[in-house]
Amino acid sequence: MEKKKNDYSVIVFLENETKPKKWVYVHKLNGFSMFLDQKHPTWLYMNVYERRTRKYIKRFQKGEFIPPFIQN
Repeated sequence: MEKKKNDYSVIVFLENETKPKKWVYVHKLNGFSMFLDQKHPTWLYMNVYERRTRKYIKRFQKGEFIPPFIQN
């Protein structure tokens, strides 16, 4: 089986921002949430999508447990 790499697209909603930010090539979700905590500490939640099909997978709130990968 082929290794999973950059399987997610993520849209992040920030406090006091009208427009969300989007990242297209996200590999590990837990590492991405640590990046958000560091660089964008006002983030509220993120919607995770399957990058290749653009299918919505799940929403994570700030402070929740976020796994590296989502099992489908």
